[in-house]
Amino acid sequence: MNFDAGTIAAVLGGPAVLGRKVATMRDLDDAVREGIPKRSLDRVIMLIVPKGVGATSSARLRNKIVPRATYLRADRLNHQVSEKTERLARLYALAMFAFQNADQAARFLANPHPELGDRVPCEVALTEVGGREVEEIIERGLHGLPA
Repeated sequence: MNFDAGTIAAVLGGPAVLGRKVATMRDLDDAVREGIPKRSLDRVIMLIVPKGVGATSSARLRNKIVPRATYLRADRLNHQVSEKTERLARLYALAMFAFQNADQAARFLANPHPELGDRVPCEVALTEVGGREVEEIIERGLHGLPA
């Protein structure tokens, strides 16, 4: 599995969900700026928190990303929620690249991690700084570097 804009877009649902082809990071940025479809958020959450995997529930994670009322009425996500959704998709794609296994990638993102003070990576990643912290852990694992 590669780790590039196309891979991140595939996690978001690809052209069928995004309504456009994403080949570059600029394309991905344009999609985020225009508002990612709500279906992309649903897909990312489904990948990160499949049934029976993780300490985080799908509904709980979704409600931390976007208020329930907003989620119910919107077809496209606002800029802030689109950024969070893209960040989670990017971290899932990076975890897939590192683990080469969907279950292991989801398990990593959905369960408390000691290097995060036993916080859950997909919840920590809801902020830009937290996302960088999670990305750093995955990168260290890819390169065999200690904590």
